[in-house]
Amino acid sequence: MYRFQDLSGRKLVLRPEGTAGVVRMFIEKAMASTTLPKKFYYCGPMFRYEKPQKGRLRQFYQLGVENLGSKDVFSDIELITIADTLMQSLKTKKDFYKVL
Repeated sequence: MYRFQDLSGRKLVLRPEGTAGVVRMFIEKAMASTTLPKKFYYCGPMFRYEKPQKGRLRQFYQLGVENLGSKDVFSDIELITIADTLMQSLKTKKDFYKVL
């Protein structure tokens, strides 16, 4: 988290990304000792502290899905399927997400 006081004196806290918060909650709430796997998702504005590279903005939106506590290969397949379904529903071009 980035905590600072802006020029007008407001105290602000900005989150840089979603995964760390999900993992921190998983550990602090001792969820590893309960039934696994645990599945989480998050979506919202995130912020970069450093000066953004060309073509990037200081504020950006991130959507993430986490599956914690599973060693099963089908968990990876499930996450890839979720990403593919989302990209298809948004009607993105295939070359937009070549990783999949």
